[in-house]
Amino acid sequence: MSSNSSSSASRRVPPAFLAFAGMMTALVFVSNYLSIPTPFSRLHVANAVCMLAGMLFDGGRGGIIAGLGSALFDLTFPAYAAEAWITFLNKGLMALACGIIVNDKDNRLSRHTVALIGAVTGAVLYIILYLSKSYITLRWVAPVPTDTIPAALAGKLGASALNGLFAVIAAPLLYAALRPALERAGIYQYLRG
Repeated sequence: MSSNSSSSASRRVPPAFLAFAGMMTALVFVSNYLSIPTPFSRLHVANAVCMLAGMLFDGGRGGIIAGLGSALFDLTFPAYAAEAWITFLNKGLMALACGIIVNDKDNRLSRHTVALIGAVTGAVLYIILYLSKSYITLRWVAPVPTDTIPAALAGKLGASALNGLFAVIAAPLLYAALRPALERAGIYQYLRG
């Protein structure tokens, strides 16, 4: 066997990774449908699933999975479609930050503590990104009277904080349940970078 064929074989993506990454992307997509509309935004479980992707797949791969699943959801709604690329970035960065913290090999804290720190970091980052995007939209893209912006942002902050709180509770619990099961099944090793 030539060195070229052996090096290309070692770079092949394992089928288990592709299958699980596809399933996780679909789970992110579907989790966006599990929501309650509010006057300012939606309360949903998608942020928790996005952070779970970051925790399980590491930051980079999990960020792509979270961003892709969320952007695909936006593309299914005409009202959200134009902002799908922003959603890809915001949800991807949330999962990236969470995943980097959770998968830091030099970290000496317990797995549960690190998962909680990663989830809080991801949630706070997402809230900052979402409110920044909302401010830019309200101020310059689809301008509204300037004196109404603080009230609109306060409403969006409330909904985002509830989404974030749910994600901070749910993502570490799901990770604590899924990681050992995936390790026992021999799948977890294929999710790593």
